[in-house]
Amino acid sequence: MTLEHFDSILAFVLIITGVSLLITTLTQMVSALLGLRGTHLRWGIKTLLANLDPSLKAHAEEISKQVLQHALISDSAFSKMDHVLFSRWRLASAIRQDELVAILRILANPPNPPVAGAAIPAWVPPLQKLLEELNPQATDDIAKVATELKKLFPDDLAKARALLTPILDSSSGLTSKIDQWFDSVMDRSAQRFALHLRAWTVIFAVIVAFGLQLDAFGLFTRLSSDAEMRGQVISSANTLMAMANNLTPAATNSSYTLYVAAMQQLIANHKTELKGLDEPAGFTTLADGKAWLATELEKRNIRNSDHQWEQAFADQVTQTPLQATAENLNKLLADKLILQLLPEPYPVPIYKNWAPNSRAFWGLLASAALLSLGAPFWFNALKNLSNLQPVVAKKEHQESAAES
Repeated sequence: MTLEHFDSILAFVLIITGVSLLITTLTQMVSALLGLRGTHLRWGIKTLLANLDPSLKAHAEEISKQVLQHALISDSAFSKMDHVLFSRWRLASAIRQDELVAILRILANPPNPPVAGAAIPAWVPPLQKLLEELNPQATDDIAKVATELKKLFPDDLAKARALLTPILDSSSGLTSKIDQWFDSVMDRSAQRFALHLRAWTVIFAVIVAFGLQLDAFGLFTRLSSDAEMRGQVISSANTLMAMANNLTPAATNSSYTLYVAAMQQLIANHKTELKGLDEPAGFTTLADGKAWLATELEKRNIRNSDHQWEQAFADQVTQTPLQATAENLNKLLADKLILQLLPEPYPVPIYKNWAPNSRAFWGLLASAALLSLGAPFWFNALKNLSNLQPVVAKKEHQESAAES
């Protein structure tokens, strides 16, 4: 492969990366507008409750809504707004197992006496009954503990009761069932959320590719034949490429390195899930950063199934430098219009080139397929190609020198 061919591929990947950024932005906007994190979490809690006990099946949806909109759980700025328009936005985007059990207990014990004129919701009695039921396996153990507590505090029954209450709470039928299935259901909820986002990414990829008339075949042909355009694309995005070549910088005397910046960004992106973590500091390698995060998660009792947060941190390390310079690529696409993505003249009607027997149609379809892979994929591709560029250039130079 010659350097000219390699540069054509690199320029093409730069363009696709820039357009992918636009699609990622649109997807995030839809996710926030529709409250997708909260709605999928509500599905998870609803599924959990409906399958734990038949008596809760008819009320599972309402209970899950009450849990995630509770003032002690909801992390939304709209948590105090009762209008139906804000229903999705009021849902919490994350919840821990102990928080779920605690809120269920609060919901099962409405004000006594109830607020004037307010009827007790139909779901309260079955929820109360289930919380009061004890796990049969724990009944004997509780009886033994109660006997010993009475011996230890014969003159202070209130203290014995206070010590026994948490044991009774943890041994309820509902609590033990939640303890058994909570992690699995939350994993399924996260998978559904990711799948939903993937669907929106594909939808926007098709809309953008066909709306911009972004013909992948035609674009690559232009980049291959137009040296000036190819050179402009690469030179205008050299900052982005340079950052891609330095994704793993050497440690410096300063604690504020790429890894600390990536950790800060990860925490900022997941304020609710990673709530309470200390300010990142004191690590200058990926391994040290993962160790710091694992310690913090354990300290804060934050669920970390299959080391998901360490993996998220590693992914963030890859993306942080490129995200910091993505504005340059957006400027290249939007301001300078070097790429001239919109064809001139623009097809009228818009579907003029959408016939299956047209080469442009298959080029548009190819662009949609490439864009649907997502910005993270293209960031990684850009990083790998940027690392290979000097190798290809050196090899071509050596071959030219040998021939001469």
